[in-house]
Amino acid sequence: MKALALTMLLSLLMFTLVLAASGDLDPTFSGNGKLTTNFGGTLNDVARAMAIQSNGKIVVAGTRSQGDGFPPISSDFAVGRYNTNGSLDTTFSGDGRLTTHFGGLEEALGITIQGDGRIVVVGQKCSSPDWICDVAIARYNTNGSLDTTFSTDGKLTTDFGGGDNGSYGGIAVQTNGKIVVSGRMNNGSNFDFALYRYNANGSLDTTFSSDGKLNTGFGSGRNDDTFKMVLQPDGKYVLAGRTCDASWSNCDFALARYNPDGSLDTTFSGDGRQATNLGGNDYANAVARTRDGKIVAVGRMENAGVCSLALARYTTNGTLDNTFSVDGKVTVPLASTGCYWWHFLGTAIQSDGKLLVAASVGPDGSHDFLLARLNTNGTLDTTFSGDGKVITSFGGDDLADAIAIQSNGKIVLAGWTDASGNIDFALARYLP
Repeated sequence: MKALALTMLLSLLMFTLVLAASGDLDPTFSGNGKLTTNFGGTLNDVARAMAIQSNGKIVVAGTRSQGDGFPPISSDFAVGRYNTNGSLDTTFSGDGRLTTHFGGLEEALGITIQGDGRIVVVGQKCSSPDWICDVAIARYNTNGSLDTTFSTDGKLTTDFGGGDNGSYGGIAVQTNGKIVVSGRMNNGSNFDFALYRYNANGSLDTTFSSDGKLNTGFGSGRNDDTFKMVLQPDGKYVLAGRTCDASWSNCDFALARYNPDGSLDTTFSGDGRQATNLGGNDYANAVARTRDGKIVAVGRMENAGVCSLALARYTTNGTLDNTFSVDGKVTVPLASTGCYWWHFLGTAIQSDGKLLVAASVGPDGSHDFLLARLNTNGTLDTTFSGDGKVITSFGGDDLADAIAIQSNGKIVLAGWTDASGNIDFALARYLP
């Protein structure tokens, strides 16, 4: 009987393993591959960014706000940490959750983990009702407490000296501990890309562009801003965003690459800047670097009311890579999906070079998580869920903003859902 029971158990296990397919939700994560987190009460908890620690724990950053209008009544940084099985990590801030207030209206939009395990979160602190912002950064110890070796209390804000100067979450930490943040700067008449560099203690690094801050425009009268950035192994910085006309219309993908001292890298597209029209109103919301040094920008394109995922891949010198969909550009139409720039996108590259994109699909008020995988040539990977796309519903309006790949290849998406009646953090994990 024992032998028969063991045989049946092994058969069931093998059957389960055979059924498991690439792109399936991972049942070892919170029981069914999905989880939601409420930070307490009826406030809105929105996840915007995610990072994986070296021990596999998942750290998610976002915003906790009150009020459904814009601007909100109040808002703070919100950070949650999860064990590898999806449970909240109670060694982090007591219950796995924390909020941080800077004295204004704050939103956390980017996160990274330092080599020593400390957590750096970036976003912006804004005023009400005009929504004029400054860059906001918080650094936490591994237990979730604010790191008082950083700007004396673990928090800082930076202004370019007037106007709206926030960050949409581009952040990297160099091997020497210096922190680099991308954002936007109001130059008095329009907006430019902005780049900030801080010393490990939070002070601005005056060896970088003389005062630790610089701005870059893409043409007279144009409005430009950057969403994400990537730090190359050679110390150069690549920023991705958009360049638009004076009315924030007719936007194109925009990239800029800088040398470690903050000067534009003229080996990239001749002057360090690259603008790409994908056929509509185009925003590059995320950027990644392949193992061979190519740069992939991911965002969205809207044309004639149709919203599409939009991707462009560039060679190391900034030219479009014609081995990626012939002309270096790919668009994937998303039926009945609203096209809003503030719905950020995440991207990551697998060890085999395949490209992952986290997004949202569906009509206003009824979105679902979308996870797409593309081959290295830019085609959708049909070995992934049959058509290269996985749609996941939490039962409400569900939007995915961030993506990360664990060391075992499993894929984690983070965003938010209103399925409970409140807006909560939402995470899903998929098999590779």
